[in-house]
Amino acid sequence: MNVEIPGFYYDPEKKKYFKIQANHVAPPGAQYSKESVKRKRNEHQASLAGFQPRSPMAKYAVLAANILQEQEKRAKVNQRLERETVRKPSLLHHPLMAVERELGSRWSSTAVMKERQARVYVSQLKRRKLHKFEPWPSPFNIRHVLRNPRSGALITTTLDSGPDGDSFLAPRLLPNPDEGGDYRWPSEFHHPLKIHLPQTLWCSAACPVGDKALFAIGTSDGLHTLEGLTSMWTVSQKPFRKDDSNGARGFRRHGNSSHASVQAVEWISPDVVVSGLRNSNVFLYDVRNGESSLRLQHSQSVTKIRKADPWRIVVGGHNTVCDGYLFKLRTSSHPAHAPSMQVEMYDLRYVAKCLHSKPKPMSGSHNSTRPYLSFKDFTPEEIPDLDVSSELGLLACGKIYTLPFSLLHNTSLVQYVSNARCDNSLA
Repeated sequence: MNVEIPGFYYDPEKKKYFKIQANHVAPPGAQYSKESVKRKRNEHQASLAGFQPRSPMAKYAVLAANILQEQEKRAKVNQRLERETVRKPSLLHHPLMAVERELGSRWSSTAVMKERQARVYVSQLKRRKLHKFEPWPSPFNIRHVLRNPRSGALITTTLDSGPDGDSFLAPRLLPNPDEGGDYRWPSEFHHPLKIHLPQTLWCSAACPVGDKALFAIGTSDGLHTLEGLTSMWTVSQKPFRKDDSNGARGFRRHGNSSHASVQAVEWISPDVVVSGLRNSNVFLYDVRNGESSLRLQHSQSVTKIRKADPWRIVVGGHNTVCDGYLFKLRTSSHPAHAPSMQVEMYDLRYVAKCLHSKPKPMSGSHNSTRPYLSFKDFTPEEIPDLDVSSELGLLACGKIYTLPFSLLHNTSLVQYVSNARCDNSLA
């Protein structure tokens, strides 16, 4: 029996296949015209149907053949499933496997191993006094001191000297260590270089690498950078894009507005700075080309940002007005309204969606970006700092959490949790 090939016609007389051209128009009554081929095919099918057996025994024979064919097909499918199914060996159900897992002799994932190591490390934490620094030789109170990897220090003072306090930057490279390995302030350090700024200074972070000192500074009027070496220092403002920073037409800005107040900064790479604003916006700023991007919106006003790895950050926020709360901290040891702080982790690789042009974190209708992880059971009496240890997989913010699973660790430091203030002790 000849097989029908699409696009070809078999001539039983010449016993050959002839290709049917799609654009060929055969004359009426031609041997290989479309109508002729269709008529011959119908006649051939009708002739085959005329030879079908019509007796009951023949019908039963055809039915039995079909059933046998289905059984053979089902048997082949079962054999394939049996051959390709992966089964857990009975050895893994042995009771000794659980003992090996507890002893650490059985292989585990990286996240599980890091979580176990973190538990061991946290169990040994104790409160110790490592070093006592010399008093600051100045009548000004220190608000923020930051260590630079190149033995540099950025010292800032802001609003701690009263309502009319002097807001300025005091950058200074640390002197070379003496024979005993200690750093001694030189005599000229009593009158350090001071860079006065009209803005309030909220936070700062040092660039992790580089040939010269580079600091990112969050102020009440946007993001600034301080760059320089020894006595040559330059302060420059790094504005965000108008479409990202709520620069609506006709909207009047003021000095301490929530859409311009940067309260948290962190370097995720030598060229990119993460900035957290009072209105819950989190920006990425590239110092190479001056481009910025609104990446996410926190559930509260951003107060702290820490880098967990090259693509994840931990963000802390609170829902208490910052200026009024700082005033209560100076006047009373127990504030009337404790802040509700949310600590969450975000993955920067996810695409930002549903970002509002005018977020209102103090409103109940505020929609925030969905976090990667949330660290629960954290209601501090004060606004604490937070820090991340990527090597140990730990997050410290008055309590100790694991980074992979956001689990709370109980430590011997629980008696100090009520007044705990972290100062980058894990990094």
